[in-house]
Amino acid sequence: METKNQNPPCHEKRIPLWLVLLDNLPTLALFILGFLIIKPVSAIFAVSFLIYAFFSIVWFWVKICPWCHHFGTFACPCGYGAVAPKLTRRKTGKSFRKVFRKHIWIVVPNWFVPSAFAAYLLITDYSTKILVLSVAFGFTGFIVIPLISKLVGCKNCEIKDDCPWMTGKKD
Repeated sequence: METKNQNPPCHEKRIPLWLVLLDNLPTLALFILGFLIIKPVSAIFAVSFLIYAFFSIVWFWVKICPWCHHFGTFACPCGYGAVAPKLTRRKTGKSFRKVFRKHIWIVVPNWFVPSAFAAYLLITDYSTKILVLSVAFGFTGFIVIPLISKLVGCKNCEIKDDCPWMTGKKD
């Protein structure tokens, strides 16, 4: 059975700042590494990537967060629950899981566009610098960020059973 925006007892909970930083700093590092990987090909593409990355986070706040149980609270492990209400109002009537699945595609390019540029550069213009940036990007994006989410940020979340990131459940 699916819960729809019920208010679990987590709303009095405050996620500590260190946990919010732990959740967000690797994402910031991912964006910077992506920029550094793309820049040798095109400074305009690199800047466009950073603009897109920022836009995708704002999109997440506006299109996904309003449906979350943590909207308007300090209980969100990534801090978005406190930021999103400054841009939009709470929404009801649809499940968080459905909305999340519909809009999560917006952040996918943040992982795969720099990966494509890295592959291109490693094949066409190999350098140790690009190799190191590529490894750091892959490690941050595909190991560190998911591990932090699953083992720290989301591990004790009261709504993890309703979250597609944690359960993989389909509607």
